[in-house]
Amino acid sequence: MQKITLLCVGALKFSWAKEACKDYADRLGRSLKMEIVELPAGKSREPEKQREEESQRIIAALEKRSGTAWVLDERGKEMTSEGFAKELQVAKDRGEEITFILGGAYGLNDAVRKQGRLLRLSAMTLPHELCRVVFLEQLYRATEIGKGSGYHH
Repeated sequence: MQKITLLCVGALKFSWAKEACKDYADRLGRSLKMEIVELPAGKSREPEKQREEESQRIIAALEKRSGTAWVLDERGKEMTSEGFAKELQVAKDRGEEITFILGGAYGLNDAVRKQGRLLRLSAMTLPHELCRVVFLEQLYRATEIGKGSGYHH
């Protein structure tokens, strides 16, 4: 069973996001080993300092993990759901563990971006909590595409 980790900055605050993420995480737990790791958000009121603090936490957490990293970032490659499913299947066939990285409200620094492959969820800017929901839904969709379940039509 493939292990996938979502390494993210900050805890979910809104009940709608908590419920949606729990639902998708529960569904994913039937198909793969899914772990969501929340790192504390930075305390600085200055966006650049907060981004640096959070990025350092992410790099430290990544050093404790094996496998490949995929960084969710606006500069990343956009994929269709089918393309994402194929990429996940390739990683699964190789026996790779994957850690997906979702930064905080002010994004990530270049040091984090260099840790892995860049993946863009949307050309539009999305609120941080919505990004987590969208990502988990797309991860679930990709696993269902891989199974041929009919969830994706």
